[in-house]
Amino acid sequence: MDSAKFLGALGNSHRVSLTREELEDLLAVATIVREEDTCISGMLRILRLQNGTILVQEETPQREVLVRTRPSLEAAQEFISGRLEVYERMWDGCGCKVNYDDP
Repeated sequence: MDSAKFLGALGNSHRVSLTREELEDLLAVATIVREEDTCISGMLRILRLQNGTILVQEETPQREVLVRTRPSLEAAQEFISGRLEVYERMWDGCGCKVNYDDP
């Protein structure tokens, strides 16, 4: 997926699903600001594109790669912190689940 098509898809949706190849292409052109291993569903990442766009990349337990835009680095940090809290509670056996459809 080229960057214009990718950014256009993100503009039309709250999240975009990528193939592994598309993820590798994205990681090659983005700066990784933060990276966390969930130990359940792969990596959580905050990415910054050259144009300043802030993205959050995560994986579902089925290994679907999801990417979302965030309006700021602070908003991306809050998103990651919230996800990590849910994963921590999952380890404790709370029965909670991540809603990957959340914007």
